Amino acid sequence: MSGSSSSGSTSTSMVPNPMHEALAQLYSKLQGDAATMSNALKPANQQMAAGGTWVGTTAKAWGSQLDGHSGDCATQVNAMLADVSQALAAEPAQVTMTEAQEKAKMMSTMERGY
Repeated sequence: MSGSSSSGSTSTSMVPNPMHEALAQLYSKLQGDAATMSNALKPANQQMAAGGTWVGTTAKAWGSQLDGHSGDCATQVNAMLADVSQALAAEPAQVTMTEAQEKAKMMSTMERGY
């Protein structure tokens, strides 16, 4: 009987959730890169706005688009952080061994692109 209760406790013992760990790593990486990604187009935008790199009607149109895209970078980075944060909050830090194996298998499948 002690063998069956031991196997029962093993199935309900909690282990780290690989999905939670992966999302936490992703969030940390995104936070570390957020400033760089948010400001990625600012130097080019500033050069175009100064007017010394390219002039004319086409340059103005392209510069206007660049200005919009430059402003959108921070918005997009913040949206990514919010999405990953929401997914992280939805994943428990600990799961059963069976759940951890299922999540690890699903993550492996996703990494292979299937």
